[in-house]
Amino acid sequence: MFDAIAPRYDLLNHVLSAGIDRRWRARAIQALRLTGRETLLDVCTGTADVALQACRGGPSGPPAARVVGVDFAAAMLSVGRRKLQAAGEDHRITLVRGDATRLPLRDETVDVATIAFGIRNVERPEFACAEVARVMRRGGRLAILEFGVPRLPGLSTLYLWYFKYLLPAVGRMVSGHTAAYSYLPASVGTFPPPHEFVTILEQAGFSHVRADPLTFGIVYLYTATKR
Repeated sequence: MFDAIAPRYDLLNHVLSAGIDRRWRARAIQALRLTGRETLLDVCTGTADVALQACRGGPSGPPAARVVGVDFAAAMLSVGRRKLQAAGEDHRITLVRGDATRLPLRDETVDVATIAFGIRNVERPEFACAEVARVMRRGGRLAILEFGVPRLPGLSTLYLWYFKYLLPAVGRMVSGHTAAYSYLPASVGTFPPPHEFVTILEQAGFSHVRADPLTFGIVYLYTATKR
């Protein structure tokens, strides 16, 4: 499914979020408080948007020194590699095909990590979180972006209608894939609520775990530190 939608994935992300997805990714990178010396791991990297964001730097801080992006979808990684070459960042960013629950990295080899809109696609998210903790050095920082449901009653009703009906219709029209954008609202509906996911992160080996709502709770930014 992810391979099938890879050619239009970036376009749909920007269209369906009205461009706010760029701001969410920048906020996640900012939360890592990079110094410019870190090796960053981006799990479920997809087409490498977060990896590229981490290497750009900006007002929020310096860029990461090196990025390793891991994803299981080969077509997504192919799109990502073309983007890296176009941006001249293929020397600092390495994209690897791999399983989030069995990361192809040694223990304590990365300083910081990100997962943007991918943890809900992992069958056992607790395994992926434990793997991130395994490969991260002590005191390493983690930032995860994942969809949520707004709490405001009126906004919640409107958002759920958009998510259930309009988003899948636009996604099907642009991507040509019937199931992928019906899967999106279904996967969000089955993902643990914020307080439960915070517990998963704590049990995986993280402390100082926070769940901060962004854009009225459409998205949550989870931040944590490896114990």
